[in-house]
Amino acid sequence: MEEIDDITKLRAVKGDKNAFKALYDFYSPFVWRVVMRMTGDRNMATELLQETFVNVHKSLRKFNAESALSTWIYRIAYNAVLASTNRRNRFRSHLAYNDDVYMGRETDSYEMKDMVEKVLSTLSVEDKFLLVAREVDGLSYEEIESVTGSSAGTLRTRLHRLKESIRKRFEDEPEIKEAV
Repeated sequence: MEEIDDITKLRAVKGDKNAFKALYDFYSPFVWRVVMRMTGDRNMATELLQETFVNVHKSLRKFNAESALSTWIYRIAYNAVLASTNRRNRFRSHLAYNDDVYMGRETDSYEMKDMVEKVLSTLSVEDKFLLVAREVDGLSYEEIESVTGSSAGTLRTRLHRLKESIRKRFEDEPEIKEAV
């Protein structure tokens, strides 16, 4: 992913409000795609986008540039989605209520959207993240490693096994099996 210029980044770290707004404007579409793909819910994605940038603002001075700023922000968004999912799951189990959540991505084809929804709805949040981050967003295993904390080798193995399990699960549906 393209990064914001170093001067704006440095000014934002030092507390410049205009620089932080520029940082928000630059990275918010990226964060929106991440949280929307992971949650599939526009309202939740909007809340998580805001929560992500509140956390970025609070922690920006701690950014140590060991990874790209986009990867660091991706990690914050990923953690926000996981925390939200955990809160939602605790709430659901408390009420003994299961709500089917749309887990898809925006696409022009209704058939493709249905196929993606069908596959993603069967996956855990972590598996959705891995599949989307690698196959849709094109992140390297090293970037995903920075976000998840799992080693690149472990991620490669997980993704391979995940794809195999999807192929097996949807053996009777060749369009899904071939797409994976």
